[in-house]
Amino acid sequence: MTRGGRWLRRALPFAVSGAILAALVARVDAGAMARELHARALLVLGAAILAYGAVSLGLEAVSLVRITAAARARLALATCARLKAASYPLSLLHYGLGAAAMTLLLHRRARLGVSNAAGMVLLLSSLDLGVLLALGATGALLLGTEGPALRAGVVGGAVLAIVGGFALLRAPIPLGPFERLRGLAFFDALRHASTRLLAELALLRLLFVLAFVALGAAALAAFDVSVPPGDLLVGVAVVALVAALPIALSGLGTGQAAFVVLFRPWADPERLLACSLALSAGLIAMRAVLGLVFAREFTREAFDATRGGAA
Repeated sequence: MTRGGRWLRRALPFAVSGAILAALVARVDAGAMARELHARALLVLGAAILAYGAVSLGLEAVSLVRITAAARARLALATCARLKAASYPLSLLHYGLGAAAMTLLLHRRARLGVSNAAGMVLLLSSLDLGVLLALGATGALLLGTEGPALRAGVVGGAVLAIVGGFALLRAPIPLGPFERLRGLAFFDALRHASTRLLAELALLRLLFVLAFVALGAAALAAFDVSVPPGDLLVGVAVVALVAALPIALSGLGTGQAAFVVLFRPWADPERLLACSLALSAGLIAMRAVLGLVFAREFTREAFDATRGGAA
């Protein structure tokens, strides 16, 4: 790829986010949206984001402790929390960069091979995607009034994709020309994790997603938007799935568009857009601060070696 092509690829998420946000703001009353950002709503939302940050980072840390312990790597809970926090800033720029940062940190601190560390990150990401797809597929079935066969196909396709992928990787039979691909160290975590570990990790990732649903509920409540529990669960899950698409910067724009569309039966676009923008801004700020606080994790070995030499 040429240098110009690389710059274009890097600039694309910024362009997508900017274009979608500009289109959304152009369709609403900007003054009315600004008035929705009052102090009470922002204080309630800020407290909810801080609580979510603590809970979600704790669940991430427990997940990392469990998955690395299966590879006989002993990492303390606090260490895993620091490693995950250190990866936040890069994940804000692009999900793939965050995954690469987490892989590097596990490789260094847990003394794991790069492929094995990447496989662990892939396993957790796959479980997250599986939970979101399952809830999103449920949303396709429950939301809307037409096309039951299509919605049933979406549900069935999502379930088959999730379960089938794991089954193929863990199948005790040879896969012919695909056996060499399945045998890569990159897939070791998915292939060799015990059923009990997979169940524990799936539960942890479900709690992680439900924590985000709770944050979405708190954000809507802070802006006086009341959504029925079932629609809330489905809507927030779909918003998270759309925002996770690696086409926009930290889900900005794509997440707001999905938020406004899914929750428009319960509030006007100005209030929903204000709520979604405040939520995204708060999450980005929280993760950026945590990332800066623990950025030293990337250079800890160098600092330790320097102190050791000085001693």
